[in-house]
Amino acid sequence: MEVTIRARTNLHLLMAKSRTLRYRTRLVGLLMITPGLAMIVSLLFYPLFHSLVISLYDLNIRAPWLGPRFVGLRNYLQALSSPDVQAAAGRSLYLAAVGIGLGIPLSMAFALILNRPFPLRGLVRGLLIVPWILPGTVQGLLWSRIYDPHYGALNGVLYQLGIIRDYIPWLLDPQRALLLVALANTWATVPMMTLLYLAGLQSIPEEIYEAAQVDGAGWWARFRHITLPLLMPITLINLILKTIDALTLFDLVYVLTGGGPANATQVIGYYLYDAAFQRLEYGYASALAWLIALTAVGLTVLYSRITRPGEARL
Repeated sequence: MEVTIRARTNLHLLMAKSRTLRYRTRLVGLLMITPGLAMIVSLLFYPLFHSLVISLYDLNIRAPWLGPRFVGLRNYLQALSSPDVQAAAGRSLYLAAVGIGLGIPLSMAFALILNRPFPLRGLVRGLLIVPWILPGTVQGLLWSRIYDPHYGALNGVLYQLGIIRDYIPWLLDPQRALLLVALANTWATVPMMTLLYLAGLQSIPEEIYEAAQVDGAGWWARFRHITLPLLMPITLINLILKTIDALTLFDLVYVLTGGGPANATQVIGYYLYDAAFQRLEYGYASALAWLIALTAVGLTVLYSRITRPGEARL
C-alpha cells in the first residue's frame, strides 16, 4: 500500500514537472517570436488596417482645419465609376497581357535551353538575373537611352539595317508608347520567370523522359504531355507574379514616360501615385489601393481555376 502511494506521488510529481517544462518551453517560444511578431504587426498589419480606415474618410489635406470627414464607401464608388481609373486599369491589364503573352513562352524557352549542359552555363545563368535585380529607376534610365529619338540604340540599329530612313521619336506617339513600356517591363521580368521554370524543370525526374522515349515519344510529345503539365504550377505562379507586377508598376513608367504622352502610359500604379502625392487625395488613393489588391486576389483565383484542370502531380 505504501509503495503504491509513493508511486502515485512520484507520478504526480513527474506530471507536474512535465507540465511546468511544457509551460516554460511555450513561454520561451512565445518570447522568441514576440520581436518578429511585433515587427510584422507594426510594419504590415497596422499600415493595412490604417489604410483601410483612411479609405473611408475624406482627409481634406488641402484644408486640414476642416478635419477628416467620414464618407463611407464613397471613395470606392468614385474610383469604380471614374473613367480615368477604368482607362488606367485597362492599360495595366494590357501590360499584363503583353508580359504574359511574350514572357511565358520566352521564359520557358530560355529555361529549356539553360537546363541543358553547355559551356559557361553557370555564367549565363548568373548574367540572366541582371535585368531582374536592377531597380526600376535604373531600368527606366536604360530604356530611355535605348528609345531616345536622337541617339538611341533602337534607332541606330534600325537605321543601320535600312529598316528606317529617319530617327523616330518612339515615346512621343501615344499609340506606340504603351507597347514600348510593356516590352521594357517584359525584359525586366522574364529572368525571374525563367529561373522559376528552370527550378521546375530540374525537379522533374529524368526517368519519366526516359520511359517516354522508350515508348517512342518524340521531343514534342514529351514536351506537351510531360513538361507542360508538370510545369503548370510554375506557370500559375508566373501568371500571378506578372499580373501583380503590372498592377503595381510605377517606377519604370515614372522614369521612362512620366505617364505620357497624353496619359497614354498612365497605368493604375502611376495613377495611384498621382492621386496620393500630386492631388493629395489620400482617402481616395487608399480606396484605390484596396481595389487594386482585391483585383489581384480575384485574378489569382481565376488563374488557379483555369490552370487547375491541366495541373499534373508527380
